[in-house]
Amino acid sequence: MPKTIRAPYLNAVVPPISVSSAYYFRDTEEFRRYKAGEISGGRYGRYDNPSWLQTEAELAQLEGTEAALLFPSGMSAVANTVSALCKQGDRILYTGCAYRNLRTFFNEQMSQYGVESCAICQADIEEFNEEFKKQYDNRCRIVFVEMPSNPHMYLVDLEYIKSVIDPSKTLLIVDSTFASPINCQPTKFGADLVVHSCTKYLGGHGDLLAGCVCGSMQLIDPIRNYRNISGAVCDGFTAFLLSRSLETLGVRMEKLNRTGLTVAKALEKNPIVSRVYYTGLSKHPHASLASRYLSGHGGVIAFELGCSAEEAEKFIDRLEVPFMGTNFGSHHAMVEQCAEFTYYKLSGAERSEMGISDTLIRYTVGLHTPDVVIDDLVRSLRSISLQIQDNRRKSPVVHV
Repeated sequence: MPKTIRAPYLNAVVPPISVSSAYYFRDTEEFRRYKAGEISGGRYGRYDNPSWLQTEAELAQLEGTEAALLFPSGMSAVANTVSALCKQGDRILYTGCAYRNLRTFFNEQMSQYGVESCAICQADIEEFNEEFKKQYDNRCRIVFVEMPSNPHMYLVDLEYIKSVIDPSKTLLIVDSTFASPINCQPTKFGADLVVHSCTKYLGGHGDLLAGCVCGSMQLIDPIRNYRNISGAVCDGFTAFLLSRSLETLGVRMEKLNRTGLTVAKALEKNPIVSRVYYTGLSKHPHASLASRYLSGHGGVIAFELGCSAEEAEKFIDRLEVPFMGTNFGSHHAMVEQCAEFTYYKLSGAERSEMGISDTLIRYTVGLHTPDVVIDDLVRSLRSISLQIQDNRRKSPVVHV
């Protein structure tokens, strides 16, 4: 009977994709050394994978942390991280303008396990700081911050939060998806853990779903153990795609930062645009915080139109450059009317509480040149402006 051929590791410049569900050991002694932590290697596909390990090391390096873990989505990263670190009786304080599914997870899912959650709106930073200090107590296990927030790009003062909390009892977790490690490294400002939806900027091509958490080995280890149980693992091909994308992250973010700022300034000057939310603009309510925490401002812009919801719909329908959809961070330009897309399941009162008006638009610029994006936006805005003027002319004059 022929002896089984075991393929050696290939010293490829581009790491190979590992799809194996199991890994072998040459002998018992090698396995003992593996258990003792003397050598690294695979054991079983739910516990480790060479493609994950490569990408996790790259993510940790980008965030300046000791370790990182991959997950099949950003929400999976959040759910596993929070579940691994909380117990019955704990509290979670989180920024109120957070992603709607995050709010649902905290308020409905974690409450089933006896974990209380409290949202604090960060639209006004002074009010946020005051309310945060009032709400914080020793039962608080996690402070979860989405920074910048979606879609208003609100920030918080991480150093202030860190000065209030007891580090022996409370962890500061920052969802930095809208910043990317290129524009902000939250651990430099006191964050204990950083999470990302890697589907967005980190993935960058619109062809993968993944999430990650980055932090110290001490905090990552219990989350890894929880992942081993939950089975929330990323496949080898997705890890490979993400690793490929991380190599160009700096170049892509530099382009997105430049284009985003140029387009935001152009929108700010347009008479039919009533407000622009972009941290690179001096009129953004958290511009002073942006100068402290962000080195760039990304390719996502939110803006409100001074027209009706129906006219805002027509504005989007007449755009030719972006895809209409909810993703961001890839080379594609994307646009959505927030009330109709991401927040359509919420009531009008709930949307109003979160600052989601009927004419709030979220636009991600993609890797197009600024002129291409601006010309398309201006053309569609002009058509809406002309329509508004025409409607006013046709409206009957009421004499009093």
